[in-house]
Amino acid sequence: MASEESFDLTEEQINTMREAFNVFDINGDGEIPTKKLGDVMRGLGHNLAHKELKEFIADVDKDGSGTVDFEEFLPFLAQKMKEKQDEEFYKNLFRILDKKRMGYITCDDLRYILQGLGEEMELTNEEIDDMILEVDEDGNNEVSFDEFFKLMTSE
Repeated sequence: MASEESFDLTEEQINTMREAFNVFDINGDGEIPTKKLGDVMRGLGHNLAHKELKEFIADVDKDGSGTVDFEEFLPFLAQKMKEKQDEEFYKNLFRILDKKRMGYITCDDLRYILQGLGEEMELTNEEIDDMILEVDEDGNNEVSFDEFFKLMTSE
């Protein structure tokens, strides 16, 4: 369900990221140590879990030099921003569906959403049923936000 489109950054966003990056570029050589990437990400509002940070560093520091320059860093940060934006979109959608503020939606609510998407994505009723069965593993007819978000952002 997740989209593969690129995430375009505004010049202001790029400048903000560059400023945050430059704070950690102590030597002024255009590179920062990968061990400082967690601090940079937190400074930009992205609190990564330890495992997520390790994966992020491995992705950014392809050559294993222990440093990263801004051009290497920017595409990954743009992806993180898109993910955060996607999560906010789905949180808002979930809040709309969770009319009684119970912290879950029913499988019927989910079916309604998936049928709407089904026309656009050419989902059959059988595929929708399979998706609902997968997300509602315990069969209680309730879908939490985490389950909903995982389903909606899966490939």
